[in-house]
Amino acid sequence: MTIPEELPAMILPGTVLLPKTIMPLRIFEEKYRAMLADSLGGDRIFAVASGLPAGEPLAKPASKAAASQIATVGLIRMSSQNPDGTSQLMLEGTERIRVEEVTQEHPYPILRVSKLNTTNRPQEEFEAEIVVDLLDKVDELSDLLGPSKDDAADACHAIDDLEMLAHFIMQTYCTSEVMMQRTLEATDLVERCKIVSDYLQLQIMLINDTEW
Repeated sequence: MTIPEELPAMILPGTVLLPKTIMPLRIFEEKYRAMLADSLGGDRIFAVASGLPAGEPLAKPASKAAASQIATVGLIRMSSQNPDGTSQLMLEGTERIRVEEVTQEHPYPILRVSKLNTTNRPQEEFEAEIVVDLLDKVDELSDLLGPSKDDAADACHAIDDLEMLAHFIMQTYCTSEVMMQRTLEATDLVERCKIVSDYLQLQIMLINDTEW
């Protein structure tokens, strides 16, 4: 998709939206209500960032430190307004972006961004090996976690896109914002999948150690 040079943004500490995943959101702050109204009247997209680097005020224009922040473009798939003026959204992550500059704070944040393309997509045979590794670990972790995760494991097996699979696994099984952000920031897809694989292996080891 075409990404405009400037995007409205939600700054949500502790929240990471990964491309090719769906996130439910409740919009209640006045500034984000205004942003939502403008987005729905336009191209229905806005950026989701977990935060800008510590020590850099959101309103500071041309912040060089902000250039290292990686965020995600979200596409509004569904929006339902409640009687109290709040809204429920279903937001689809579409593209990874680099935040180049904070250009506006009021009435809501606007960021100047550039698209961040994925690199090093593996060839078919290597990709198949990565998929097997990820799914084997998902199945093992699901067995350890019990029936509550069976549907999620089945859903993983139904995904035929490597990037989507890696992101869905993290969205489903990862509770660490730091690891989610590391996954988002990895431009190299093979490296990204290794982050996911290592995280699954760590969770399996931790559960097995606890059971001992």
